[in-house]
Amino acid sequence: MFGSLIGLRELEEQEASLASLCSGLDPSLIHDQDVATAFDTLTHMQKLVSGALVRMAARYDEVGDWKRNGSKSAEDAIARKTGTSVGQAKRSLNTSKNLAKTPGVDNALRQGDLSPNQADAVSSGATASPSEEDELIRTAKKESLRSLKERAADARARADKDREATRKRHHAARRVSRWKDEDGMYNLLLKLPGDMGAELDAALKPGIDRAFADARNAGRFEPLEAYAADVVHRLLTGASGGSTPTKGSQAVRPERKVIGIIDVAALNRGDVADGERCEIAGVGPVSVSAIRALLADAFVSIVITDGSDIRNVTHLGRQVTAQQRTALELRGYRCEECGSTHHLEIDHVTGWTLTKTTELDDLAWLCTHCHDRKTREKLQLVGPVGARRLVPPGTDPPPGVSVQDDLFATAR
Repeated sequence: MFGSLIGLRELEEQEASLASLCSGLDPSLIHDQDVATAFDTLTHMQKLVSGALVRMAARYDEVGDWKRNGSKSAEDAIARKTGTSVGQAKRSLNTSKNLAKTPGVDNALRQGDLSPNQADAVSSGATASPSEEDELIRTAKKESLRSLKERAADARARADKDREATRKRHHAARRVSRWKDEDGMYNLLLKLPGDMGAELDAALKPGIDRAFADARNAGRFEPLEAYAADVVHRLLTGASGGSTPTKGSQAVRPERKVIGIIDVAALNRGDVADGERCEIAGVGPVSVSAIRALLADAFVSIVITDGSDIRNVTHLGRQVTAQQRTALELRGYRCEECGSTHHLEIDHVTGWTLTKTTELDDLAWLCTHCHDRKTREKLQLVGPVGARRLVPPGTDPPPGVSVQDDLFATAR
């Protein structure tokens, strides 16, 4: 293994070789057809070195050299040496200390399969739920860092033995931070428990969609975050402008529900036993008190699992039923092709004109742009339910991560 063969002298020799290689690299001399391979090679080299650095962090803290160089903590010293934030250094140090408990992460770092950020996410989930370590590592190799962090958070939440205590801790940690940055921009950071965040998302979503539609119809093209900032400003200050669709603006669904799922036994008892579900779509596992707090809200849909079975709802009409819409939203409210969560439409995957039925498994979310592409280019949606992709007719399904067949599965 790497650690048993390489000592300080070998490290210093390899550093000299690496310095020579990097300083002598001239990107302009790499042929066009070799650029992608060269980039991938350098990326793997970076992961190998940064992985070794993560593995070394716990040893650096243990020896305590940082105490003699004037640093306040090991994290402070690591942040200065690596040019990262103290927060990033702290996460890397925690990952390093947890490697004995997460052998899969240790091996992946040795092989250059994980970046420090990926290793931190996998380690946080695997430390809480060791049985999910391999699946999280596979997720890191296939999906974005954001998706990986969501799955790791779900793993931690599922392994939480006292969700009520966690909810109280999160509630106590709620914060709003306000400051002016070096460019004079006003910054607002809001930190809320997941269930409160789901309610806030439901309140913001319609306004953001309307602002997006109005801007596009007016020929303005700005980042979605800019429209969200306008909506938040209007909501907090009571300012007018853009809160309702203008004439000719795109039709926007007027509300977005918060969707929860809970086993009736857990709802009645007040806590969650092993194997029971108590979740909010887009948030993950929560406490029973969080679901109970949402029950009286008109914009919340709570699915109780021994109630109506919506997994196999089929009807002969073209319009989607309320139960099917709830199941689709719970499956994951995002475009299956591009991942957008704005201006979504429900698409009949096979085509209603062919099937004359509306089946849940034959429905998919597509944003307006991807829906138009499907129609205009005569594309097909193929792949596992919830993770399909647009491809030309006759193309084999692309590799992807299957979504649970259980249509109550929380969006990841």
